[in-house]
Amino acid sequence: MPLDLEDLWNQLDQSDSQIINILNLVQEKLGYIPQSFLQELAHRSGISESQLCGLVSFFKSFRTQPTGKHRISVCYGTACYARGAPLIHDRLIGELKLDESDTSADGFATVEQVYCIGACSRAPLLVVDHEIKGKLKSYQVPLILQELRDQDEPEK
Repeated sequence: MPLDLEDLWNQLDQSDSQIINILNLVQEKLGYIPQSFLQELAHRSGISESQLCGLVSFFKSFRTQPTGKHRISVCYGTACYARGAPLIHDRLIGELKLDESDTSADGFATVEQVYCIGACSRAPLLVVDHEIKGKLKSYQVPLILQELRDQDEPEK
Protein backbone atom coordinates (compact mmCIF):
# COMPACT_ATOMS: atom_id res chain seq x y z
CA MET A 1 0.00 0.00 0.00
CA PRO A 2 1.60 3.30 -1.06
CA LEU A 3 2.00 5.89 1.63
CA ASP A 4 1.06 9.48 1.02
CA LEU A 5 3.93 11.57 2.32
CA GLU A 6 1.78 14.67 1.92
CA ASP A 7 -0.75 13.26 4.41
CA LEU A 8 2.00 12.35 6.87
CA TRP A 9 3.64 15.72 6.49
CA ASN A 10 0.32 17.52 7.06
CA GLN A 11 -0.36 15.50 10.22
CA LEU A 12 2.79 16.94 11.76
CA ASP A 13 4.10 20.45 12.18
CA GLN A 14 6.41 20.15 9.15
CA SER A 15 9.56 20.89 11.08
CA ASP A 16 12.82 18.98 11.12
CA SER A 17 12.00 17.88 14.66
CA GLN A 18 9.16 15.76 13.25
CA ILE A 19 11.39 13.66 10.99
CA ILE A 20 11.70 10.84 13.54
CA ASN A 21 7.93 10.85 14.02
CA ILE A 22 7.45 10.58 10.25
CA LEU A 23 9.95 7.71 10.05
CA ASN A 24 8.18 5.94 12.92
CA LEU A 25 4.81 6.34 11.19
CA VAL A 26 6.17 4.97 7.92
CA GLN A 27 7.74 1.98 9.62
CA GLU A 28 4.57 1.36 11.61
CA LYS A 29 2.52 1.26 8.41
CA LEU A 30 4.94 -0.61 6.13
CA GLY A 31 7.13 -2.54 8.55
CA TYR A 32 10.24 -0.83 7.18
CA ILE A 33 11.42 2.44 5.62
CA PRO A 34 11.92 2.15 1.85
CA GLN A 35 14.84 3.93 0.19
CA SER A 36 12.42 5.62 -2.22
CA PHE A 37 10.60 7.09 0.76
CA LEU A 38 13.86 8.47 2.17
CA GLN A 39 14.57 10.11 -1.21
CA GLU A 40 11.16 11.79 -1.25
CA LEU A 41 11.46 12.83 2.39
CA ALA A 42 14.87 14.36 1.67
CA HIS A 43 13.39 16.33 -1.22
CA ARG A 44 10.46 17.64 0.83
CA SER A 45 12.31 18.32 4.08
CA GLY A 46 15.48 19.84 2.69
CA ILE A 47 17.53 17.38 4.73
CA SER A 48 20.09 15.50 2.64
CA GLU A 49 19.41 11.88 1.84
CA SER A 50 22.75 10.92 3.40
CA GLN A 51 21.75 12.64 6.67
CA LEU A 52 18.44 10.76 6.67
CA CYS A 53 20.23 7.46 5.97
CA GLY A 54 22.59 8.24 8.84
CA LEU A 55 19.65 8.93 11.13
CA VAL A 56 17.90 5.70 10.14
CA SER A 57 21.06 3.63 10.58
CA PHE A 58 21.75 5.21 13.99
CA PHE A 59 18.52 3.88 15.50
CA LYS A 60 18.49 0.07 15.58
CA SER A 61 14.71 0.04 15.66
CA PHE A 62 14.50 1.40 12.11
CA ARG A 63 14.58 -1.14 9.29
CA THR A 64 15.33 -0.44 5.64
CA GLN A 65 14.33 -3.87 4.32
CA PRO A 66 10.91 -5.53 4.38
CA THR A 67 10.31 -7.78 7.35
CA GLY A 68 8.80 -11.22 7.38
CA LYS A 69 5.20 -11.87 8.28
CA HIS A 70 6.32 -12.89 11.76
CA ARG A 71 8.89 -11.04 13.84
CA ILE A 72 10.99 -13.09 16.23
CA SER A 73 13.29 -11.29 18.66
CA VAL A 74 15.97 -13.27 20.49
CA CYS A 75 16.89 -11.70 23.81
CA TYR A 76 20.66 -11.43 24.23
CA GLY A 77 20.60 -9.84 27.67
CA THR A 78 23.04 -11.31 30.19
CA ALA A 79 20.61 -13.79 31.74
CA CYS A 80 19.27 -14.98 28.38
CA TYR A 81 22.74 -15.23 26.89
CA ALA A 82 24.02 -17.26 29.83
CA ARG A 83 21.02 -19.59 29.70
CA GLY A 84 21.24 -20.46 26.01
CA ALA A 85 20.07 -17.61 23.77
CA PRO A 86 22.87 -18.25 21.23
CA LEU A 87 21.75 -21.89 20.85
CA ILE A 88 18.15 -20.80 20.30
CA HIS A 89 19.27 -18.15 17.82
CA ASP A 90 21.40 -20.68 15.92
CA ARG A 91 18.46 -23.07 15.77
CA LEU A 92 16.20 -20.33 14.39
CA ILE A 93 18.79 -19.52 11.72
CA GLY A 94 19.03 -23.19 10.79
CA GLU A 95 15.29 -23.88 10.75
CA LEU A 96 14.53 -20.76 8.68
CA LYS A 97 17.59 -21.27 6.45
CA LEU A 98 18.82 -17.74 7.00
CA ASP A 99 22.13 -16.70 5.50
CA GLU A 100 23.23 -13.06 5.37
CA SER A 101 19.67 -11.82 5.74
CA ASP A 102 17.62 -11.81 8.90
CA THR A 103 14.42 -12.53 6.95
CA SER A 104 13.59 -15.93 5.50
CA ALA A 105 13.54 -16.17 1.71
CA ASP A 106 9.82 -16.95 1.73
CA GLY A 107 9.04 -13.88 3.87
CA PHE A 108 7.73 -16.06 6.67
CA ALA A 109 9.78 -14.61 9.53
CA THR A 110 12.38 -12.05 10.49
CA VAL A 111 14.79 -12.89 13.31
CA GLU A 112 16.58 -10.17 15.25
CA GLN A 113 18.72 -9.86 18.34
CA VAL A 114 17.55 -7.56 21.12
CA TYR A 115 19.31 -6.69 24.34
CA CYS A 116 17.31 -7.34 27.50
CA ILE A 117 13.59 -6.97 27.34
CA GLY A 118 13.26 -7.04 31.12
CA ALA A 119 11.89 -10.52 31.73
CA CYS A 120 15.12 -12.06 33.03
CA SER A 121 13.40 -14.50 35.37
CA ARG A 122 12.01 -16.24 32.26
CA ALA A 123 15.36 -16.47 30.45
CA PRO A 124 16.14 -17.48 27.81
CA LEU A 125 13.31 -16.01 25.85
CA LEU A 126 11.95 -14.96 22.50
CA VAL A 127 9.43 -12.32 21.62
CA VAL A 128 7.28 -13.76 18.85
CA ASP A 129 4.89 -11.26 17.30
CA HIS A 130 4.78 -9.27 20.58
CA GLU A 131 4.27 -12.40 22.73
CA ILE A 132 6.99 -13.39 25.19
CA LYS A 133 7.94 -17.07 25.21
CA GLY A 134 10.25 -17.88 28.08
CA LYS A 135 12.32 -20.63 29.69
CA LEU A 136 13.04 -22.02 26.24
CA LYS A 137 15.30 -24.75 24.97
CA SER A 138 16.57 -24.91 21.40
CA TYR A 139 14.56 -28.07 20.69
CA GLN A 140 11.37 -25.98 21.09
CA VAL A 141 12.19 -23.73 18.13
CA PRO A 142 10.65 -26.01 15.46
CA LEU A 143 7.49 -26.28 17.56
CA ILE A 144 7.19 -22.50 17.83
CA LEU A 145 7.70 -22.10 14.08
CA GLN A 146 5.12 -24.79 13.36
CA GLU A 147 2.60 -23.01 15.61
CA LEU A 148 3.12 -19.88 13.51
CA ARG A 149 2.69 -21.82 10.27
CA ASP A 150 -0.48 -23.43 11.62
CA GLN A 151 -1.87 -19.99 12.52
CA ASP A 152 -1.18 -18.82 8.97
CA GLU A 153 -3.09 -21.66 7.30
CA PRO A 154 -6.56 -20.63 6.20
CA GLU A 155 -9.35 -22.43 8.00
CA LYS A 156 -10.78 -25.29 5.99
